[in-house]
Amino acid sequence: MLCLRMILRVVSVVWGVTLVVCQQAQFTTVTTNYGKLRGLRVAMPSEILGPVEQYLGVPYAMPPTGQRRFQVPEPPASWPGIRNATQFAPVCPQYLEDRLLLTDMLPVWFTANLDTVASYVHEQSEDCLYLNIYVPTEEGTLIKIHYFLIFLSVSDAHDDTGLKPVMVYIHGGSYVEGTGNMIDGSILASYGNVIVVTVNYRLGVLGFLSTGDQAAKGNYGLLDQIQALRWVKENIQAFNGDPERVTIFGSGAGASCVSLLTLSHYSEGLRQYTREVQAIQSFKYCSE
Repeated sequence: MLCLRMILRVVSVVWGVTLVVCQQAQFTTVTTNYGKLRGLRVAMPSEILGPVEQYLGVPYAMPPTGQRRFQVPEPPASWPGIRNATQFAPVCPQYLEDRLLLTDMLPVWFTANLDTVASYVHEQSEDCLYLNIYVPTEEGTLIKIHYFLIFLSVSDAHDDTGLKPVMVYIHGGSYVEGTGNMIDGSILASYGNVIVVTVNYRLGVLGFLSTGDQAAKGNYGLLDQIQALRWVKENIQAFNGDPERVTIFGSGAGASCVSLLTLSHYSEGLRQYTREVQAIQSFKYCSE
């Protein structure tokens, strides 16, 4: 009986150590210009796709609260030690409680989208200027063959630096709702062998109100996106990303933002390519 108890204790200790080792192996750490980040290594649901390192809730600007409200975003402050980046940060303030009223006013596909968004926006805060980074590892059993075929067919898919191209996604939502947290960039990152970045930016009044004077110039949401691109330019190499190959793309209002960013001199040098993804034009240019 005593021997059995000893065996059970040994097995439990060994099993416990095994669990700890496995859990520790899931985490990864990178060093940015502002401090170290602890990310999470996540396996994909297919043997074709290699695991992806996720760094969630990474600050790219100071909290736009207090005196910083209705102001141009500032670079984030550095942090001591290792910052945990394994869960999403709160989303920017938005109001979706009138969905029942909107049901009679808007198409079904739009109201259904509101219900989906609502499940992601329970935790809100003005301190919301964060981004999420998805980094491929190239360890799938078949994915290397896929990469090899891409390299044969696309001359610029690989360069001598070994750094990966970067894709920054701007979410839509009519400038008043949505969050980059909704978009899981893991599959795209693993399948395309690219680093995917999703961004939260100020919405509604806090993001786009303009008084027409110096009190509130407006377009703070766009300035947030530019600051996010600036952060990517300065730090993405720590994730093995190429700061000279950054593509910005978006859907809906995010696609419109991409178009506007191509016209802004503030974003010059921060992105190389742009892609607008929208089934319906988000706005029209009119001259009467």
